[in-house]
Amino acid sequence: MITSMTGFGKAKNTFGGGEITVEVKTFNHKYYEASVKLPEQIQPFEEQVKKILRKSVRRGKLYLWVNYDPAAVHADDIVIDEKRLQRYYHLLHSIKKKFRLPDEVTLSQMLVLPGVIASKPKKENKRQLLQALETALEKAMSSLTAMRRKEGSALFRDLTTRVKNICTALAKIQALVPREIERYRQKLEIKVAENCGKNGGRQDRLEEEVALFAKNCDISEELTRLQSHVEHFQHVLDENTEAGKVLDFIAQEMQREINTVGAKSVDFSIAKEVIFIKSEIEKIREQVQNIE
Repeated sequence: MITSMTGFGKAKNTFGGGEITVEVKTFNHKYYEASVKLPEQIQPFEEQVKKILRKSVRRGKLYLWVNYDPAAVHADDIVIDEKRLQRYYHLLHSIKKKFRLPDEVTLSQMLVLPGVIASKPKKENKRQLLQALETALEKAMSSLTAMRRKEGSALFRDLTTRVKNICTALAKIQALVPREIERYRQKLEIKVAENCGKNGGRQDRLEEEVALFAKNCDISEELTRLQSHVEHFQHVLDENTEAGKVLDFIAQEMQREINTVGAKSVDFSIAKEVIFIKSEIEKIREQVQNIE
């Protein structure tokens, strides 16, 4: 069954070291591209996170947000970045001096600056944190996959219906082709009878004109190729594979063949079916852009 590229998944995992929340969204994209935002405590596990993502998503634009809320922070879990604090101190003093500001730089002001104070799990909790992260991430990805498959099922039904519509229209065109030639013959006979009268020589000329018309308007090869493309399209739909790019290519070929059919045909009824098929193929090409 095909899978949509659009989806959303969210999961929370509460454990001894706190709570991890994961949100993941995917959108249409020609290739696979992931944007991952992790809190400082989770950043060491970025490679493990990306491997889990890649197992579930093979094509599309992916956004991942992870939030980590420690259950409690003890005094020995607090880290002060003294080098960063020193840089802040010198920077604030230089600004104070440059603009001749009367305010004093205080410790309380600097402690709230980004990155000065941080909490991190103890070394012995790293394994626990990674396990909790993987659990939350896999739950979110499972939710995402379920949504993508559900939308993929809807796409499958829609595309299958459009393929059937095209097959019906193709059958109508194939039935109309002999009538198109016969109607041309009748018009030509009337024209010859009105202008020249019927005689053996003119009848030969009539047959030549009809044969030439039939040759110029022969769409049997195009119809055969189009039918083959339609069958191939349905076959790929039925397979459980990454089908988006393949389906888009087949739809392009279908469009090329029906354009040729339209260019060769002069019958109004055939032209009507050609327009219908073009419309269905255009809708198909829009839909396959959302398939992984």
